[in-house]
Amino acid sequence: MRETYTLLGTRGCGSTIVAAALELTGFPWGYEEVDYELDGPERDRLLQLNPLGQVPTLILPNGEVMTESAAIILLLHDRAPHAELVPHSGSALLPRFLRWLLFINAEIYPTCTYADHPEKWVPKESGSEQLAAEVLGYRQRLLLQLAAASDAGPWFLGKTFSALDLYVAVMCHWRPGPAWFQQHCPKLHAISQKVEQRAEFNVLFQAHFDHVVPLE
Repeated sequence: MRETYTLLGTRGCGSTIVAAALELTGFPWGYEEVDYELDGPERDRLLQLNPLGQVPTLILPNGEVMTESAAIILLLHDRAPHAELVPHSGSALLPRFLRWLLFINAEIYPTCTYADHPEKWVPKESGSEQLAAEVLGYRQRLLLQLAAASDAGPWFLGKTFSALDLYVAVMCHWRPGPAWFQQHCPKLHAISQKVEQRAEFNVLFQAHFDHVVPLE
């Protein structure tokens, strides 16, 4: 039985959220970088563990495989409530947390699937660029809704930090880009900046995003 958690991820992707959560748990964990779009041994290993070929994919200490970042966050909270990833049971904030956790995963995440690589779904000559533009526009409307639901700060749930703040910090690096967030969703942008300034995350976010050309 392995003694650590092993995270298969791709720098700058949703696996960064789980990496940050693992940092807060204090559990021993390891990281394996995988380019999920590049054929090779790393992708073959990922597909064996997760047939969707997606990250994050987390191998638990007993060898069981977890996928889906929301499910992983809830599991880590159950095992490490001291990490404060989720409001405690009975908290008045728990319904809001669960609502927006699922909103991000069920509504915003699918727009990345279709807008970031539209040629997978519609041939270029058949309007893949239009598909990307329409879905990105929809993503922006969803992000505005998310921003409207955030509290006055400093965190999404007000004075209470949670895994929602990790999601916000990562998504602010994705399209439509940091400048758009700063202009149209300043509360989300401020949360992102505050997360990255925390000592636990500073090195992690630099490693995952300094290689990425900001999207505008």
